[in-house]
Amino acid sequence: GGAAADGAPAPGAAAAVDRPASATSGDAAPAAVRRRAGSEEPLLPPEADGLLAEGADGPVVLVNVSRFRCDALVITAEGLLVVPLPRLTLREVVDRTVAFLGALERLQAGDGGDLMVGPAAEDELDGHLGWLWDGVTGPVLDALGITGPSADGRPPRVWWIPTGPLAFLPLHAAGHHREATGRTVLDRTVPSYAPTVRALAAARRRTAASVPSFLVVAVPEAPGAPPLPGAAGEGAAVAGALPGARLLAGEAATRDAVVSALADHTWLHFCGHGTSEPLTAVGSRLLVHDHLDHPLTVAGISRLDLSGADLAYLSACGTARSGFTVMDEGLHLAGGLQLAGFRHVVGTLWEIEDTLSVRIAEQVYEGLGAPRPVADRAPYAVREAVRGIRDRYPRTPSLWAAHIHVGP
Repeated sequence: GGAAADGAPAPGAAAAVDRPASATSGDAAPAAVRRRAGSEEPLLPPEADGLLAEGADGPVVLVNVSRFRCDALVITAEGLLVVPLPRLTLREVVDRTVAFLGALERLQAGDGGDLMVGPAAEDELDGHLGWLWDGVTGPVLDALGITGPSADGRPPRVWWIPTGPLAFLPLHAAGHHREATGRTVLDRTVPSYAPTVRALAAARRRTAASVPSFLVVAVPEAPGAPPLPGAAGEGAAVAGALPGARLLAGEAATRDAVVSALADHTWLHFCGHGTSEPLTAVGSRLLVHDHLDHPLTVAGISRLDLSGADLAYLSACGTARSGFTVMDEGLHLAGGLQLAGFRHVVGTLWEIEDTLSVRIAEQVYEGLGAPRPVADRAPYAVREAVRGIRDRYPRTPSLWAAHIHVGP
């Protein structure tokens, strides 16, 4: 499966509206991807009534950032709501993104003997999460009347579709977490992402497999990529928690082996690195053991018959590169795998500490109902696992703000 371009962007793409690809973006993506994105006629604009119907299960929020003005376009059960975001500017989003990714890079590089580097970087991340609440997510939730804990204890679902540079920042983790007053997205809602409105609609129309089957792939050392020493242990732990799971680890995790196994399994847990092509979801690839000679691309996965594919869990998929690519990798990979056929995708936006990664994975699968997990519990399971770590380490957002859910 070679790389391909596609007009349907993932959450990290420059635009998240449902429209055809430009003439310059190429048309090499397989037709199956375009169909799975929700349109048999990919060059026709979507029906407005069909898009508005997607607000029935909860608000779908498209956050538009431009140099002219910034707004949130919210699809609700009652119709379209426009929420002006006057505190948000394109310049500040860019500046904040650079600063956020810089703080992550300092954390990943180690303290270099300076014991204050870590706490200072965590304080900076916390400040950005508070700014995201004040300028973006807080005004949207206030406009929707989501102003505190739900009366029945079941917080509402909210789907986020960020655009432009805002896609590099974790909207799902926005909030004033150290206050412990509930002014956070995680406390007031069950947050999810979607690549586009049509991709969300398409995922909702797919049916779950009657009997799930599990494939676990662990690549602790991919050629040309930094080692992930915890990947082997996580793969073994997850495989042990899922009955009948097949484990492909290390040198056994080749492209052909993974592709062959995907045909017989409805769930995928991948522990390893991933990369993405700029501005396209299906050009993303998972770094299997022989990826330098035989890349496993999302476009290649999309050519498989993934009918019944329920859930993909991508763990530690952020590369160790600096700059704008760090977080965008996770968003592209998760959105791309949903476009390729998986109904639900759980992803990580950056690497987290090995032991904690295993713990969160175990808690997510417990929330899914393992050893008989149900994919539709994914958004709730991810939220509860992340909130549990957040409550234990509220001053260390790098440990818990990386996990996202993409899907219905």
